[in-house]
Amino acid sequence: MAILIFFSSCNKEEGYGGNSSIKGVLVEKFYNDDYSQLIYEKKAADEDIYILFNKSGTISDKVSTTYDGKFEFKYLFPGKYQIYFYSDDTTSAYFENKEFVMDIDLKKNEELDLGQLAKINTVDYNEGSASIKGKVFLINYLNSSSYPNLIVKDITLAQDHEVYLIYGKHPSYDERIRTNYDGTFTFRSLIKGKYKIYLYSEDIRGGTQDIVILKEVEIVNEFDVINLGDIYVEQL
Repeated sequence: MAILIFFSSCNKEEGYGGNSSIKGVLVEKFYNDDYSQLIYEKKAADEDIYILFNKSGTISDKVSTTYDGKFEFKYLFPGKYQIYFYSDDTTSAYFENKEFVMDIDLKKNEELDLGQLAKINTVDYNEGSASIKGKVFLINYLNSSSYPNLIVKDITLAQDHEVYLIYGKHPSYDERIRTNYDGTFTFRSLIKGKYKIYLYSEDIRGGTQDIVILKEVEIVNEFDVINLGDIYVEQL
């Protein structure tokens, strides 16, 4: 009987009961919607990490990360394992999740440290803490004057004037707001990246289409406040 017990213990399959372990730290990295800009990262708390014994194809067990992103599978026999978690599929246009899988050949009494692993997420342009602001003035011309000899009647605060924002390489505007009673405007809760701010002004040369006044800026830091200063639009 003693020989049989010894023989069986030398042929343990993958799983619990041994003296080996697998550990690591999971970090969440948040990108913009085309993954061209890392917005911020943090330790991933309370995220599920899965283990498969002998690549069985079914979940053998799972653990949740601690507040500081750490996880560990203890008391494992030597053998072949798979560790995986779910992360954004950066090759998909539909922001789908996929399994991030690591194949592991664990040795006897090995304490394997996988180091830092990255879980990818995306954030929208308006899920940040930065802002872009400005103030719009309206230049009014005398009706009796004409281009190119226009005479300024007065310069007033541009109230209720539409201002547009485009984030990154988006094909159309992401947000439209109107100026306040004092001509000011503010786009809030912005993430890092490049922006276009634009508004329309009359074509004082007599054209039938309005002229676009464009400002291009980049938010570099999480809490940036970018002031575009005074912007002037014209009206006949």
